Amino acid sequence: MHAFQPDVGQLMRFATRERLLPPGADLGYALHSTLTGAFGELAPKPFVWCAPGTRSGGAGGRVLCYSHIPMKELQAQAASFGQPGCTALLDLETAATKTMPDAFASGTRLGFRVRLRPVLRTGRNRDGSGGQERDAYIDGTSGSEHELGRAACYLSWLEARFLAGGARMEQGSLDSFTLTRLMTRDRSGEKSRRNAPTGPDALASGILAVTDSERFAALLARGIGRFRAFGFGMMLLAPPPNVVR
Repeated sequence: MHAFQPDVGQLMRFATRERLLPPGADLGYALHSTLTGAFGELAPKPFVWCAPGTRSGGAGGRVLCYSHIPMKELQAQAASFGQPGCTALLDLETAATKTMPDAFASGTRLGFRVRLRPVLRTGRNRDGSGGQERDAYIDGTSGSEHELGRAACYLSWLEARFLAGGARMEQGSLDSFTLTRLMTRDRSGEKSRRNAPTGPDALASGILAVTDSERFAALLARGIGRFRAFGFGMMLLAPPPNVVR
């Protein structure tokens, strides 16, 4: 796990100047652009922005991310090929790193906290391309809200991904929810263009139990769901019953 402490004021000015902020000022695309500008194809994901004043964010806010690339290698990449403005924003000299366990044994119980974009893809082509995304809370056949509550739908969505990724959710709660516009880049046509789609933005926490060590390690490294390169899907872990705040 790597941690960067960008200057929030400078980051906001950079994002505003480069038109990287959608309405609502989500920093996901701005941080994605900063990490990519600094590290190129080595840019770590998933990542999460921890706002100032939170336990994970500390006094000034932090970007936490998972990467198999050592910090020294990232710093060397940035020094040789990074965009100066992006490397300066990340303040690489103060960046910190923590070695995560290679694996968690089956049966290990962990507290988790994760920011999610709980959407479903419909109408995709056979090769997996195309299609549309919809809120997991919206019934795909009727277009109306599910009879289950929003929290139950999102936790069910998360539970399915845990099960596929070698874990079982023992407890779960939806801590917050909002609809946000997320700046992304559409490369499906001949020309790349920026989009700002509105979608669900949920924060979930709880306790999970590892059922398959190898699959869970892959899930942790990859992240959960869509938009992992834009600040979603990174699990923060803690010993139970404590949950990362």
